[in-house]
Amino acid sequence: MRGLYTEKVISGKLPFGQLVNQILCPDNPEPAQENFLVEQFCDDSEGEINRYNVYKITTGGSSYVLKKSDEAEIAIYEHFLEGQGLPAPAYFGSAKWGGKQWILIEYVEGMDLREYTWDMAVACAQSISRIANRYWQENEEEFVTKKQDDRFARYWARIQKRAQCLQEEPGLKAAYDCFLQRQLTCPRTLSNGDFLQFNAIYQDKKVTLIDWAFGGIMPYSLDIARMIAHGTLDRHTFPFYMTREQKELFVNSTYQLLEHKPAYERYLADIRLAVLNEYVEFIESDLLDSSQARDQIFDYYYFHAKLLAEEILREEGI
Repeated sequence: MRGLYTEKVISGKLPFGQLVNQILCPDNPEPAQENFLVEQFCDDSEGEINRYNVYKITTGGSSYVLKKSDEAEIAIYEHFLEGQGLPAPAYFGSAKWGGKQWILIEYVEGMDLREYTWDMAVACAQSISRIANRYWQENEEEFVTKKQDDRFARYWARIQKRAQCLQEEPGLKAAYDCFLQRQLTCPRTLSNGDFLQFNAIYQDKKVTLIDWAFGGIMPYSLDIARMIAHGTLDRHTFPFYMTREQKELFVNSTYQLLEHKPAYERYLADIRLAVLNEYVEFIESDLLDSSQARDQIFDYYYFHAKLLAEEILREEGI
């Protein structure tokens, strides 16, 4: 398996040159005569080829990423990332074609984090903490009593719906209720929303977060938890390799670099709760539909969700 790779696009329905020039040269949107090399991003790490609406465009000696997007992701770039010097791709603008939004961002050279290393753990901590420090929000009252941004509102509705899959799992439900309750008071910051190993690029001891489609102001612990929840030592079953010690280094290094932070035990508890949510996400559909065949992926997440739930309930004295 190659994982993430690109395929050269010989011809396509998209007017690549026109879109790129419309964004880079709005006063002269017609493409110049130089060649455009177009490559489509693909992934075969899960046994079948997925081709994304994401393209590497090389022209005039520079490379860009042209990506199908939406207003929410555009708002993240324009309101939070553009010009802030944060570990995210440079944003050049957006254009509409065929009723869809497309964004043009920097192509970041490097490798993703599927084969995690000690240096990656430190670099991840540096990147996440920089973003968290820039947009940290903390309030003693429940955030839910305040005017919520749309991203958190959508997230809150989603996790409440997810909780319904645990009606026949009293232990998991009790622990997940602790997670739900904490989301209303947990400090928030700008979160990537999908901080998985293939959504980050490592180069020169720096990690850049490259996919912001699910970004927004969210509980600070979510990105930390998503990075560590799916990394295992099993290279055959899971695409993300990560040791327990590397997870601990990432978590502890992030804490040390946060300028605003809860007490250390509260920090660890917040991450445990968010990891539980990650586990439940991967067993949700099977728990709702008992007719589905449960495979080794379900078994892995269900087993670890049960263990973690027991730990959370002990810590909470329940």
